[in-house]
Amino acid sequence: MKKIIVVIILGLIAGVVLGVQQVTSLTPEMEKQIVAQLGSKQVLIIAAMMQTAVMASIAAIVGFWASTKVDLNKPFVFNRKSIFAAIVIGIVSASFIVISEKFIFAEVLGLGDKFEFSWLYFLGSILYGGIIEEILLRLGLMTFIIWIASKMIKTINSNGIYIAGIVIAALLFAAGHIPATAQMLGLSLVSVLRTLLLNFLPGLGFGYLYWKHGLGYAMLGHISTHVISQLILLPLFFN
Repeated sequence: MKKIIVVIILGLIAGVVLGVQQVTSLTPEMEKQIVAQLGSKQVLIIAAMMQTAVMASIAAIVGFWASTKVDLNKPFVFNRKSIFAAIVIGIVSASFIVISEKFIFAEVLGLGDKFEFSWLYFLGSILYGGIIEEILLRLGLMTFIIWIASKMIKTINSNGIYIAGIVIAALLFAAGHIPATAQMLGLSLVSVLRTLLLNFLPGLGFGYLYWKHGLGYAMLGHISTHVISQLILLPLFFN
């Protein structure tokens, strides 16, 4: 029960940050429309806060229950090997994303050539991306997929069900970013391909960390990706 309460609190905090991001990115026309429909743009913050907390708590309840049945309930303990693995996956993921953006997608999609750091976006990346997305996609979805697969083949002693869970969760993780892509870049073959590619491959790494090292290290790998990309690589390649 304590873990669920922690997840709810994290969901509320991450939801507030996400909601503030949404509000600050509204165009004047969108803001007028929302105020006319909802009475206040602050309603978006409350909605994001509640939605994030509810989704995260449901995923956590399912994940904590199913993880004990498929040997994915590894406690978080300090382990140098696990930390090293998480940091390496963070470095590789961040490098893949930023280098692909710079040399493949930036010119094709007409992206800006200068990175502007935002503390709000950075905080949202850490809280929602690094923590909440791992609760939703790895703890909740990936664990449930593996549990279902273990029931179908009547064993958990098969690497195949874990690999399948990692791949499916990574695909859905990538697909979940398409609505944001549509809002920022519009939908085209290239923009969708960019979104799927730049999120699917890192998602495989985070899934591997969850499987072999536990949820805490999947979060660490995901957080490391955002820290390295936003504090080091994006300012270096997009200056």
